[in-house]
Amino acid sequence: EIAEVTGVQTCALPISAKDEATRQAKAIRADCRAAIEAETVGYNGASVEKDGEHLGRKLLTHMRTSVDAPPYLIVLEAIASCSFLVKLAVAEVREDAPKAAPEDLTTIEEGLRKLKVHGWRTEEEEAGRAPFVRRNLLLLHFVLYCEKIELNLQESTQRALSELQHKVKTIADMLFQYCLQNRWVKAALTVTEVQAMLVSGVWDHKDDECRELMKSKWTRQGLKVPKLTISANAADVEAGTQATIKVEVTRLHAYSAEELAEVLKDQGPTGAGKQAEQPQPKEGWWVIAEGIRTQKTDKDGGLSATEELSHNSLVGGQVLACGLDAPMMACEINFEAPAHPGEYKVMVHVRNTGCAGVDVRRKVTFQVKQRYPGDRKSVV
Repeated sequence: EIAEVTGVQTCALPISAKDEATRQAKAIRADCRAAIEAETVGYNGASVEKDGEHLGRKLLTHMRTSVDAPPYLIVLEAIASCSFLVKLAVAEVREDAPKAAPEDLTTIEEGLRKLKVHGWRTEEEEAGRAPFVRRNLLLLHFVLYCEKIELNLQESTQRALSELQHKVKTIADMLFQYCLQNRWVKAALTVTEVQAMLVSGVWDHKDDECRELMKSKWTRQGLKVPKLTISANAADVEAGTQATIKVEVTRLHAYSAEELAEVLKDQGPTGAGKQAEQPQPKEGWWVIAEGIRTQKTDKDGGLSATEELSHNSLVGGQVLACGLDAPMMACEINFEAPAHPGEYKVMVHVRNTGCAGVDVRRKVTFQVKQRYPGDRKSVV
């Protein structure tokens, strides 16, 4: 996925930066509103704002009690219960609407219970789910566990699932942008994992079996599974000045000229409308810098009674895109250094929302030094 991400400062934003952040937030909501309104009649700007708030509340409920990344189920429930997708389930009463067959949903549910999937391990986990949310959640989980659940969906269910998947992409994109806007870095990273799992049809981002399944799918399509290495570094800086993280990503799966020609031949149009030269496909990655904060713990290793939850936050982000034959990608993430001297750590993540389990990361450590009196250096 190719999109634009603007870096967010770690310290208090100056007035000009706050205005820019506000402008960007409005632009994100406007883009999401336009995309959704183009697909769904009657879904207006107020509905987009409502769903954005709904998605945010679901994540905040988790973040108020834990500094860990939100579980996949929380993200999937947030998406499945937003009004944009609930409308799909409600619309099934129309004669011409795609309908998820009840017997298919029951089979999926029984399969999830046997697999003891989070959300179906006990009756308590299933309790309180609205029928429309249950329908969406079951279909989404079938995408993840289709290799584990033996079921040939009825044609009506297949059409309902296809429509749901198309719209889930829009909602997931909106949720990801909402997390970036609020600097909820762990939530944003979890959303990228969920997006990749839904595209890849696997249930876990790190499971070896899932990686093998994904590898076989890519091989059948004549594509190489991405394989990256990353290097990242940041020079020591004075407090309040501009800091820069330099990132280089090596693509060990870069295509040779012959391999690229084969991919273009397989994917290009044929017949009378065949073009003389096809544009080369691009590969896109998110680069997300996560500021690491230290929690104070008691003698037993738990969170200190007087210490509030302190979440890691977004330092900045970039998008990397290149042709399939490029051996390397590079970018810089600029941000304002913290005001207090000391050692700081940032985890740089390279993420792909279309392929699960191929992400890489690298921790960067740098020193922030005390500024000398009379130094008038300013952030560029």
